[in-house]
Amino acid sequence: MIKKHYNHIVLGIGMMMIGAWLMANDRLFQWPPYAVTFVNDDVWGGLFIVIGLALILWVLDGGESVKWNRRLLAIAAGAMAFLTAYQFIIWAATGAYFDWIGGLIITAFVLNMARRSDSRDRRDNKNNS
Repeated sequence: MIKKHYNHIVLGIGMMMIGAWLMANDRLFQWPPYAVTFVNDDVWGGLFIVIGLALILWVLDGGESVKWNRRLLAIAAGAMAFLTAYQFIIWAATGAYFDWIGGLIITAFVLNMARRSDSRDRRDNKNNS
């Protein structure tokens, strides 16, 4: 299954690494000043780690559940889109550099995976009917 769904493994590892980065940097986000404690909470990094782990476990479990594939990719895309939008807003509001372009590329990668996954699932369902 790893050979068939290697993109999910790569995405899962990437999400876990982003989560670890967020957890290791307790003062990464400095804007808005009144929300610094909330936005730098380790729960956000933990969320990315859980999403990445879920993607990897889906592959190791056989990668056959179309429902779970769609759910996990939607959740991963949402988390990356939120992080990217937040980093872009910080850059636009303060001028402080954040790698929102990298987040945008990863979000596009996840959305492309979801799009290709849906079309493959539809073809498979037609062939099984």
